[in-house]
Amino acid sequence: MRIFCIVSILFFSLQLTFAQELDCRIQVNTDNIEGTNKDIYTELGNRLTEFINSRKWTDAIFLNEERINCNFIITITSVAGDSYSGSLQIQANRPVYNSSYTTTLFNFKDENFKFTYAQADRLEFNENTYESNLMSVMAYYVNVILGLNFDSYSRCGGTRYFEKAEAIATLAQSSDDLGWKAFQSDKNRYALISNYRDERLRKLRDVSYEYHRLGLDEMVFSVDKGRNKIYDNLPYLQEVNREKPYSVALQIFMEAKMNELLDMFRDATSDEKKKVYDVMISILPTRSQKLKELLN
Repeated sequence: MRIFCIVSILFFSLQLTFAQELDCRIQVNTDNIEGTNKDIYTELGNRLTEFINSRKWTDAIFLNEERINCNFIITITSVAGDSYSGSLQIQANRPVYNSSYTTTLFNFKDENFKFTYAQADRLEFNENTYESNLMSVMAYYVNVILGLNFDSYSRCGGTRYFEKAEAIATLAQSSDDLGWKAFQSDKNRYALISNYRDERLRKLRDVSYEYHRLGLDEMVFSVDKGRNKIYDNLPYLQEVNREKPYSVALQIFMEAKMNELLDMFRDATSDEKKKVYDVMISILPTRSQKLKELLN
């Protein structure tokens, strides 16, 4: 009996220690619409949050402190019956090893988000069929986030999840829903996953691994060693930009890391600052005013 109790305690301890992959919060912003029942939007946000957080998306085991923190903000701009139009902002953060610091993995605004929803709808997702644009978009971005997260821990470790996101986008090609069509936009869902699956951008995924696992994660042991690893990898980003100028995946990476890099090299030598600035301005020319902070 005593052994049984000990085993039971250990089992429940493990249940408390291990967690799902995502710690996600979904909000529905309706500031731009009037005269509708706001309760339905609160319910939608809560139901989507529960769906994403309770579903097992991978075979990996995540500790509570390893969960990927992410936020989805659905901004609705127009309503017609059960049809909704607006945008979707997605942000995901990765914890840095043995610290309270988190780094941005993904920050992206999907400008063409249309879906149908009624309170009686069951929120389900089947990766083998395309049934609901709402659920397909949610699952698509979850897999993109997972791909980026696993890429940051092992070299191209997120391939499986990028393949899943690509499969979702492929199934959606037969629909009339916006955001999925090939060559419709260089920043839509199809273009985004095509970037992550493009061999010409393989170096960007390599840099992500070096930046996070060999750079940021090493800073707990040696700030200089971690920062030097990041510094040495920056020129590869210019190579990626020359190979595929202003690709959406590269833009997302640089925007996500811009403030972090500015803080990281604020006390660097003049030569180091100039090199970091040259790399960043070549990829983010519209952010010149912000980037000049590094040279001051």
